[in-house]
Amino acid sequence: GRHALPDLKNAAETADWDRCVEIVNRQISGFSAAHVEDLQADQHGWAILRRLSGPLYAELGALNAAPPPDLMARQADQVDLIIGQCNRGAAPYGTSFDHVRQHVAHAGVHELPGQGHLAHIQAPAELGHLLNKLAAI
Repeated sequence: GRHALPDLKNAAETADWDRCVEIVNRQISGFSAAHVEDLQADQHGWAILRRLSGPLYAELGALNAAPPPDLMARQADQVDLIIGQCNRGAAPYGTSFDHVRQHVAHAGVHELPGQGHLAHIQAPAELGHLLNKLAAI
């Protein structure tokens, strides 16, 4: 998503949260305009996406400045990777996941059934239960 940083910066500076959500979905995730329109049609879900888009520019900048996954993983006692079942093997999330997985061979892999990248919005309870389970290990 590094290529989207300038557009995200402009949208964040003007507090254009609709634009931030659109940038993430179109430029980074590669979704169609029709998909974004479907997301926007769900007023409750879109409101959540808008709220979550506030820190997008800073978060994406930090992710792009972070050390490589294998270096970070060597510093961790435990590494758990989570992916939505719908993203397995599909660009951009599944392929990014596979890339990280290659570099962090000792990581535990956890798949959320029936979910994609928006599990935090569409299935927050299931994601929360998994995170609580992993935190207790």
